[in-house]
Amino acid sequence: MKITDIEVIPLRLPYEERIRKQFHHFGMGGEEHTVYKFHTDNGLVGLGENPGPPFEQALLDPYLGTDPFDHIMSTGRFNLDMACYDLMGKHLGVPAWKLMGQQVRPWVSMGWWMPSMSPEDSAAEVAEAAARGYRGLKCKARAFFDVVEQARAMQDAAPPDFRIEFDFNGALVNVERALPILRELEKIPIVKGVEEPIFAHDVEGWRRLHAEIRIPFYLHGVGTVLDGPSRQPSGPWLGLRAGDYDGALCSHEHIRNALAASWCFAAANTPILLQYVGTGITAAFALQLGAVMHTATLPGVTASHTYIDDLIVAPHPVQRGFMKVPEEPGLGVELDEDAISRYRDEPAVEWPRHFSVVTLPGGIEHYYRDLGQTERLMKLGVDEPFAPGIRLTEREDDGSEAFDRIWNRLQETDWPIWD
Repeated sequence: MKITDIEVIPLRLPYEERIRKQFHHFGMGGEEHTVYKFHTDNGLVGLGENPGPPFEQALLDPYLGTDPFDHIMSTGRFNLDMACYDLMGKHLGVPAWKLMGQQVRPWVSMGWWMPSMSPEDSAAEVAEAAARGYRGLKCKARAFFDVVEQARAMQDAAPPDFRIEFDFNGALVNVERALPILRELEKIPIVKGVEEPIFAHDVEGWRRLHAEIRIPFYLHGVGTVLDGPSRQPSGPWLGLRAGDYDGALCSHEHIRNALAASWCFAAANTPILLQYVGTGITAAFALQLGAVMHTATLPGVTASHTYIDDLIVAPHPVQRGFMKVPEEPGLGVELDEDAISRYRDEPAVEWPRHFSVVTLPGGIEHYYRDLGQTERLMKLGVDEPFAPGIRLTEREDDGSEAFDRIWNRLQETDWPIWD
């Protein structure tokens, strides 16, 4: 069996209307998406995908003319290697997980994902997630919202068995800033974990926080030693041995690293959170991995629920926060060709100009160019991060001279407008 052709299918796949504009403001606009069909000389087709535009041809060429079995435990892009596992499983008539290891679970814990939103919108997302069968949610925590107020609103909206993890991406920066906020969060039962509250390289800071806070800490990354003795073992491996964190994200790792991490983390009895973003195709791949990874027990993230269509014929069943591992050969999903045709010609949305408004305690408004600039500068201490009651809104172009004046001023310098 040889791969003879890779069909590249660019799409424009909208997010659900409920969150579409918010995702655009969060820097997830464009809605470009690419599906790959790997064709073989025996007539099989394997599926891969990636959010965003097509990969450059140089990434595709190494697959042409090869046997899909050449890519077992590969270190290539998982977006493409999943197509090889799809082909191998279809060729043998077995689910892809059988080429990864022994199955440890037929249902995998999967969660909801959302960017940082207002407390009201955060509560609405919890209600939506619960209504669709999810019992876990991962939420970005950013300095322009009061994360404690968010958590309380989510607690009020959640069923009793719901859990949330906040992903700070280091936004709390240091121990002194992090401790008061994390102490408030640990009073809220729904908060079951925090990802990278401060920067990952601050090893001593992690240890200090870990000694003070009962909420589990999750590291972004599961890099382990793959090839025997090493002079410089990876940071995640050292932290795992030292017990500096309570779980880690296997986020878009290539297949070899994911499976190697599975054994290392199982030996340390430390849970893994799978994070592979895409539609129902990628969700199927994540489920195949989760079927064999011993400690992949934290609610995983694919964000497939955020799209208007998951691009597969039969949706993945979700029951009380668990998603069923497909039993059919390969990835176990069938591409929805009608959806592919529909979103090939989806026009791009022309969003109005906007700028971000941070409202501080006392009703003081500061204007930022966009959410990305707000996040970056507030990490540097511009404006008080995570202040009680702090809010961010987006002000769209209303055709007024006032909007135009502020918008133009914001393009001139990398600093907010305070007057």
